[in-house]
Amino acid sequence: MSENKFIKNPNPDIVKKYFNFYMQKIFPHVEQYATQNPNGCHALDKHTSAVVFRGIDYALSLNENPLPVVFAGAFHDMARTHDGFDCEHGKNAVPYAKKIMKLFPDVLDFNQQSNIIYAIENHTTGTNAMDYVSKCLWDADRTRLSWIYGFESKFFNTERAKYVASHPHENYIKFQQKCFPKLFWSYEY
Repeated sequence: MSENKFIKNPNPDIVKKYFNFYMQKIFPHVEQYATQNPNGCHALDKHTSAVVFRGIDYALSLNENPLPVVFAGAFHDMARTHDGFDCEHGKNAVPYAKKIMKLFPDVLDFNQQSNIIYAIENHTTGTNAMDYVSKCLWDADRTRLSWIYGFESKFFNTERAKYVASHPHENYIKFQQKCFPKLFWSYEY
């Protein structure tokens, strides 16, 4: 990828459609089971929402269905009990994720559900993203780390994520604010 190559933001209306589905249909169920610190850096209404937003963007950049990525993003940190290093929280989220996915039988097929489970189980330690759901979740979760600690291409799977993570966070936050001006967006999430 050329350093100067501009990778266009997705259509805000399409992002809004999928993000609204998350907020209206999935978020209330995740909120019921989530153990995250509501004031921590992995808070459901901040970090998780930002990961879902970026996941939608990255799935659209691959011309893939964003819905499985929305579910994976919603579930990825729901079993966190603290903000420190915890490589088990993805695996601990699986039983809750399975319960919630049963509520959406007409939305996700078996393969999509399997991909979601793999993505959330491995999002902290995975290095070989086997499908687009894992690619998009892992990239969406790791973007903020690049903004905080510096960009390293080897941690990313999609060209869109490499572009977003390697550029100033202010640019992307403006895009998020354009889509959802009433939500709090920060590079820290």
